[in-house]
Amino acid sequence: MEKHLLVAIGDDYTSSLSLRYVYGFFSRRDAVKLTLFYVSPKTVPHAPHVREAEPPRCHPGEALPLMEKAKSWLLDMGFPKDNVFTKTCRGDQGIVKDIIKECEAGLYDAAVLGRRGLSWFDEMFADSVSHKILWESVSFPIWVCRNPDSNRKDVLVCLDGSPQCLRVADHVGFILSGEPAHDITLLNIRGNGDPDPGPLFDEARRIFTENGIDPARIRKKAIVSADPAQAILKLARSENYAAVAIGRTGDKPQAIMEHIVGTTSLKLLRKLEGAALWLCK
Repeated sequence: MEKHLLVAIGDDYTSSLSLRYVYGFFSRRDAVKLTLFYVSPKTVPHAPHVREAEPPRCHPGEALPLMEKAKSWLLDMGFPKDNVFTKTCRGDQGIVKDIIKECEAGLYDAAVLGRRGLSWFDEMFADSVSHKILWESVSFPIWVCRNPDSNRKDVLVCLDGSPQCLRVADHVGFILSGEPAHDITLLNIRGNGDPDPGPLFDEARRIFTENGIDPARIRKKAIVSADPAQAILKLARSENYAAVAIGRTGDKPQAIMEHIVGTTSLKLLRKLEGAALWLCK
């Protein structure tokens, strides 16, 4: 089955980490559809005394040459012409919310965000309404690419027994079905005295089998650690994974200290480099 990803594009396509990540990750480029999506910021009244947080982005019409250039780059890299689409819109609700609206309306299999995506996430955490979208309402997987390394291979799937981790296993199985370049490592991190992860590994293997993944492509690893995020970061670095896939189980932070310390997925969002972070709610 074909995969269809929304790839968020910023003003400078040559530095777009989301573009470069999808190019480096997929070996079967004929089995992937990409929609390059550009959102201009919503217009706000000009305030001369307020310093702009970032350079102004193009009007949707002005962004068309940029989008075509990005599309041409992907075609040169081996993606079929019929599999690459472009779409622009004026940001009526703000960049983050417009991306979410498009993803949910278009039923994309994931949204891919690069460096610009990280700044959009920063916007989310600074806005109470966007907080709600991130923590409660996002219904599709998000891939966040921070300095991805195209030489990396395989996907590290983090399992904690939650429904979200099983959904992320299903997402990884779907993406890697028919994509032979990457294998899968199932990871469970537990504290002393926690239950044996065997049944959890078995359930994940069942999900991958249903997605057509050869069991020979699946490995498993169990680690005892009091700091799951640090253990994942260390393993991702040492084993050169192309992606770390994790279910997002945390609720909206209720106190500033929770916001600063963060959940495991938030710590990975801040610190993971070289590999992309795949998040499922």
